Amino acid sequence: MAAERQRVDEAAQAVMRGATTVIQAQSYQLQSKIDQMQHRYEAPEIAGDLLELDHLNEQNLRRIQATGVLCGAWPGLTRADSHLGDVVVGAQSRIRGYHRVKVTSKLDMPVGVVARAVEPVAIAVAELLANAVHHTHGTLAIDVSLHQVEAGACIVIDDAGVGMHADEVEFAARLLSGQRTILLTELGDPPRSGFAAIGRLVRQYGFGVSIDKPAPYGGVRAVVFIPGHLLTVLDDQAHPMSVMAPMHRQATPPPLAAASVPAPHPAVEVDPGELPRRRRRQPQPASAEAAGSRSEQVRSPEETAATWSAFQKGTELGRAAAHTDHREGTSR
Repeated sequence: MAAERQRVDEAAQAVMRGATTVIQAQSYQLQSKIDQMQHRYEAPEIAGDLLELDHLNEQNLRRIQATGVLCGAWPGLTRADSHLGDVVVGAQSRIRGYHRVKVTSKLDMPVGVVARAVEPVAIAVAELLANAVHHTHGTLAIDVSLHQVEAGACIVIDDAGVGMHADEVEFAARLLSGQRTILLTELGDPPRSGFAAIGRLVRQYGFGVSIDKPAPYGGVRAVVFIPGHLLTVLDDQAHPMSVMAPMHRQATPPPLAAASVPAPHPAVEVDPGELPRRRRRQPQPASAEAAGSRSEQVRSPEETAATWSAFQKGTELGRAAAHTDHREGTSR
């Protein structure tokens, strides 16, 4: 009976893999069309509508992608080496309530994630952020901080939500460990697929995810640990960070090995008022005024659309340089 149950579940996963692959490919095509329209039309009203469509499609892609990964599918994207901050804000752009996520960098150097691990880490962070936002009151922020540790780097996600019971924490820990095969029928109705998908990625790519209860704010703390072999140090000139990513403290750090990570320094914070985009910026030296500063302004849709239109007039936005998506021979 156990063998038959396993066989039926594997057959169901194969069906889901095929379905999600087709839907994911079509969603990428839709995203490319939206990108083209964002460059073609400069009217603020149209730009604002396209931003909303782009964000909605990102949310759909996240759910499709996580379901496919849970059923054994490849994440579906190949990216270049990317700054850790860019990976986090890219994950942030895939969830509802993205504006409630406050990202703080405590990195001393431009720590990057190697290409093969960029998308898996982004998927895991997006699922953890979506879970934190969903279980936290709409007036409360989700605090995310980037840390350097002796053996690599960590992404710490703290929410002030309702928390988890001891049995829920135990079940989540089993899923996140990636050490136990989970059947689809064990995920409930509706299925709780996020942690199970993360567990698959943890097993395949070698990073770690854990949750703690109680957390500092009474909710849940999730920690994504990325070991040194999945990290690299990027050149700020050759690989500038996106404008929405939190800057590390040093503009031009000395060359260090990926796993040799010094202790953290005071934070440089970023409070995104608009949907994180893949625009580029030239790195600027951190100033005393910038260190520890935090903007609480949230832009209106009209201001966001006007800003987007202004960027379109003078630049190609640098989307491909921030996160190069190689799919069907086309760079996003």
